[in-house]
Amino acid sequence: MDTSIRMDAGAQIHEPVVVLKPWQVKIGHDSRVDAFVKIEGGEGVSIGPWVHIASFCHVNVGGGRLEIGEHVSVASGAAILSGSNQPDAVSMSSVSPAQLQHVERRQTRIEAYAFVGAGAILLPGVTIGKGAVVGAGAVVTKDVPAGQIWAGVPARQIGTRLPAPRTESDA
Repeated sequence: MDTSIRMDAGAQIHEPVVVLKPWQVKIGHDSRVDAFVKIEGGEGVSIGPWVHIASFCHVNVGGGRLEIGEHVSVASGAAILSGSNQPDAVSMSSVSPAQLQHVERRQTRIEAYAFVGAGAILLPGVTIGKGAVVGAGAVVTKDVPAGQIWAGVPARQIGTRLPAPRTESDA
């Protein structure tokens, strides 16, 4: 089995970066992952082209699936979750024996041209719509529609953004 990250031409990783299950991670062309980022491969991570993930982000926490579309920016310290231990189990520790845990894994998506602000937290299974903005420090508990600006704890709509340009996938 190939144990390396799949990186397209022009993709950059600025060490040190911690990657768990690197064979589950794909980074699109001309994307950049800054130093001190942790990426958990889990069930799969797909990072599109022209994506910037800034330092101190934790990506795909919980080991589900994560899709990040093209031209997305994730600012410093953001945490993107795709899974979590559930409180109906005996233990919520990820190092406890599997039979003592109940882990729910989901798919989290950040669509093209979206922005995730510094220190924001996206909970498992949410979708950040095309061109949407998540403010710094926000905690996103539900889907953010395309073109909307959300902030706060829990995050809620505070504005709208201009429509995003067409993407490669729109063609």
